[in-house]
Amino acid sequence: FFFFPLSLGAGEQHKKTEPAKAKQGAGRMPRSWPVLLWAPNVIGYVRIVLTFVGYHYAMHDWRLTVGTYVISQGLDAADGLAARLLGQSSTFGAVLDMVTDRASTTCLCIILGSLYPHLGAVLCALVTLDMFSHWYHMYASLKLGLGSHKECENALLRFYYKKPVLFVACAGTEFWYVAMYAAHFADAADYAGLVLRATLPIMLFKQVCNAVQLGVAMRIILEYDEQERQKAEKAA
Repeated sequence: FFFFPLSLGAGEQHKKTEPAKAKQGAGRMPRSWPVLLWAPNVIGYVRIVLTFVGYHYAMHDWRLTVGTYVISQGLDAADGLAARLLGQSSTFGAVLDMVTDRASTTCLCIILGSLYPHLGAVLCALVTLDMFSHWYHMYASLKLGLGSHKECENALLRFYYKKPVLFVACAGTEFWYVAMYAAHFADAADYAGLVLRATLPIMLFKQVCNAVQLGVAMRIILEYDEQERQKAEKAA
């Protein structure tokens, strides 16, 4: 799984040129508006506010917390759609989207850790794997000169990053976390238990993909460092 057939020198051949993307949406892009206020980014801000409202009431009102969290996750698809329809794709928005995803899951795991203290180490491991895999993979993609961290040659990751698969994997995993949270409350336990069992295979599949993604990214970065070391030795 960890085999990545792209060499570091091949990055330019697979690079998606940002100017070309910008040119495609130039006719729709309201350049008079600052990037900070572009619609996809505003959606991102709303997502953050919604999750924090839910976190605030997490110990007292599971319905409000589940509702705000699910709406926030649903808006994760809306910001990408808005970016494409309005021609408002931006690096700022891409980073905001990824950081919001990682932070929202991490904060929910903090709450889960307080509800299920005996699962603290497991939850920490899930958060660590999620963060390590995404940030290592993002940095490896930058080193390869790829236009997106979703571009890769590994067979499993190519399958994982297909839009329908990625949507099911991410949505299923989030529903698993939400169901785990709701299961703590007596009036939600039965239904939450069903969701937990239904989404468990999806959540496990995503963890496998995260682990493979981390291994692939580490291999690329180590290869890059090794090439830099050899260049330094030749230059010395």
